[in-house]
This record gives sequence, C-alpha cells and structure tokens, in this order.
Amino acid sequence: MILETVRPLTYDDVRHVGRYFREGIPVVMDLTAVADDEAEQFVDFAAGLIYGRRGDMERLSPKIFLLVPSVLATPGTVTSVVKKVRPRDYGEALYVGHYFRKGIPVVMDLTAVTDDQAKQFVDFAAGLIYGRRGDMERLSPKVFLLTPAGTAVTAPR
Repeated sequence: MILETVRPLTYDDVRHVGRYFREGIPVVMDLTAVADDEAEQFVDFAAGLIYGRRGDMERLSPKIFLLVPSVLATPGTVTSVVKKVRPRDYGEALYVGHYFRKGIPVVMDLTAVTDDQAKQFVDFAAGLIYGRRGDMERLSPKVFLLTPAGTAVTAPR
C-alpha cells in the first residue's frame, strides 16, 4: 500500500493532496508549517475534495489530517485502510499491535494519555515496528504513524 505525507506551504502545494487522493492514495496532510488562516483554506479544499470523491477525512491533531479515498489505489489488499487508535491507558497497547500485525498502518494518537504513558507506548511501538520490520514517523508531539513492512510512505511535499 502507498501512503503519502504532504506538508503544503502554499495553496498551490495543497493540489498535491488532491492529486494523490484522486489516484486513490491515502494522504496525511500536515499543516503545522502554515499559519492558521492558510491551514483553514487547505482544510476547506480537502473537505471539498473529500465530498466530491466520497472519501473520509479525520483530524489526527489540530493541524494534521488523514484523508482516505473511497476507492483505494490497491483495492483488495489487507492494507487498504489506515486505523487510528487513541488509547486512554497503557492497557490498550494491544490494539495498536493487533492492527499492525495484520499489516494495517496505524495512527497512534497519544494525546489522551500522560507523558509517562506516552513514553511506554512509544517504546512498545518501537519494539513492534522493529520486530515486524516496519517504520514509525512522528506526525506531531504525541501522534505517530506506524507503517508495516511493504507500506510505501513518501517524503513530504
């Protein structure tokens, strides 16, 4: 499965989000580098894109969004979804591992746990991705993208 990460800096850059989305590729849209008013424009663009293509958009953090097309570029594969997990305590770490072991990319949102628990989750995820030959990317201070082996995540645009 392919998953793109796009960090638009101008309104023209946000069209990369649209291009990938139209091709059936899920996109993480990272707006942390732009002003709030510009970020709002980009989100409005993405909302229209989602509505027009019947996809789904989920806010991962205040300025990071996951856009998932209704028809994916790699239909019929186990990795045709991205799962968001927002645990409330360390006992829910198994949910992260459950989806990841099945080959599903996981957005691990740790904003609802303490800093000490977040460290435990990150350590757990580090072992998980190492054991399964995956990868982990920090999207914001407490939000991480865990990608199984064989999942292509491209550099931000």
